[in-house]
Amino acid sequence: MKKSSKIILTLIVALCLIGIFTGGAISFLTLLVIGAISLALLFLVFHFIAAPKESDYKKAVKQSKRLHPKREQAVSKKKKSSFKVIDGGKK
Repeated sequence: MKKSSKIILTLIVALCLIGIFTGGAISFLTLLVIGAISLALLFLVFHFIAAPKESDYKKAVKQSKRLHPKREQAVSKKKKSSFKVIDGGKK
């Protein structure tokens, strides 16, 4: 979440808490139901509307993975050494 969206969310929650405690004649159960509905709406707004869009780079990576499936790595063969062993005669 961006810093500005965290500040806005904090302000909204603070206003909700002030509204709950200054409700007066409204029953506490009604306040809880209204609070739950408000939180659900806020969650939906931040989840779907304020969610960051997928970048072009990530789209390109996904497309590349679809077009070029992962290849199995070939088993590497042992390279022959360029050094030659010369048998020395025992004395």
